[in-house]
Amino acid sequence: MKPDSSSQDTRLIERWLPIAALGIESVRERTPMTPFPAPNRLHVWWARRPLVVSRAAVLASLLPADADREKFLHVLGIHGDPVEAKRKIDIARRTKNRVENPYDYDRAFKHSPTLSDLKWIETMITKPLDSVITIDPTAGGGSIPFEALRMGMSTIANDINPVAAMILQATVKWPAVFAHELRSSFDLLSSKWRDQLDVRLKKYFVQKGAPDQFDSTYLWARTITCPYCSGLVPLSPNWRLARNGTGVRLIPDLRQGPGFKGRICSFEIVETVKEQSLGTVIRGDGTCPYLDCGRVIDGDEIKRQAQDGNMGEQLYAVVFKKRVPGKILKSGKTGRDKWVRGYRAPRPNDDNSAEISKRLDQKLPEWEALDIIPSEKIPEGLSTSTPRLYGIELWRDMFSPRQLLCHGTSVEVFREMIDSDRSKGELSEVRKAAYGYLALSLDKLLNYNSRMSVWHPAREVVANTFNRHDFAIGWSHSEMALLIVGLGYDWAIQQT
Repeated sequence: MKPDSSSQDTRLIERWLPIAALGIESVRERTPMTPFPAPNRLHVWWARRPLVVSRAAVLASLLPADADREKFLHVLGIHGDPVEAKRKIDIARRTKNRVENPYDYDRAFKHSPTLSDLKWIETMITKPLDSVITIDPTAGGGSIPFEALRMGMSTIANDINPVAAMILQATVKWPAVFAHELRSSFDLLSSKWRDQLDVRLKKYFVQKGAPDQFDSTYLWARTITCPYCSGLVPLSPNWRLARNGTGVRLIPDLRQGPGFKGRICSFEIVETVKEQSLGTVIRGDGTCPYLDCGRVIDGDEIKRQAQDGNMGEQLYAVVFKKRVPGKILKSGKTGRDKWVRGYRAPRPNDDNSAEISKRLDQKLPEWEALDIIPSEKIPEGLSTSTPRLYGIELWRDMFSPRQLLCHGTSVEVFREMIDSDRSKGELSEVRKAAYGYLALSLDKLLNYNSRMSVWHPAREVVANTFNRHDFAIGWSHSEMALLIVGLGYDWAIQQT
């Protein structure tokens, strides 16, 4: 009896996949406190597939059903037994006995197929890898075409979403086509962009403690006016700054009592949880912090004030970095200086909102005409309903005036640089790609520097806008100091 011709073309993916091992490795890709795969850090894309699974899907679709399974796992980067390692971790959690390094190999996605790996694949599929074409019309963040490219295959990919299409270009095409020339061009453009931003913005964001101390993050709380006592109420669900107990205590100025003007809170940095003030908003309802009032402010009243344009913001803490000189070593040499994080209460000259608003009034008509800032209305819909309930009607309202001035200036300089290159005939294809990466750097800042980017006390860092994958209202928000060397703009450029 002749063998069934269809069975001779059965692929490995139709008969077997190490699902448990792939699942564990997928979780390891996104293990907290370890660097995510580089494509994940380029730009937000929620439906991004794990790299190890993407490689497995492509490779198992090519290999015959009888392919060597151990070799298949090795090419994937699974160089041990993740299932057994996970079992040891589970036992350690139950018994509270720590296990040192249960995985005896690096995370799978970090393994790039070697020449030996690629030769084995070619022998199994009986054709050169560069003649294999993978097609992915809904490529999203690009994990599948990226992994196909790492295995030496040609790839055709696209996505109906223009953001995904842009990410695909930056993840898969530009590095493969332009290589090191692209990096040089990006370094040159980003340095020029950064220098011009420094010139235009530095006078609005003065660092008086530099070079030995600088403010890295400003923490702001939304405010409303108490309808019962006329006190300005800073809204925050809690006042934690760090997991060691550092936080904020509110000091309400009662003036002559309820109804008098000038009732406002100042702030003090405290070192224990007991000393911190209680939160002033919970489940949408506020609580007046003034001791001679203390009444609950209904959530509808908060929304009414926000929709009437009467919700403001108040600076309640500043995160700073301070240089600590290195100690004298036994050799007589001085050790390296260290930078330590600290917190301080805001000073009167920290908030230059009046100066910023004046500058924005000058720039907004021009920026709106040139479409430099997003002035469109936020559309109605389930995912955008919350911001509109609190008076955020336009996309630009997602940013505070200080943030908006920085972002608008960033785009202004970006546009000027492109126009200059175009007029000089210097806008080559590689330069266009470099500008694409520069645009992604700006997007990174938009994500980490908005009214939705909050302070993460457990990690003492800024959490990005889409930390919760939605547009949930942020009662307090973080503002990055963008001009600090090594932070802000420099950080976004380096991330890209």
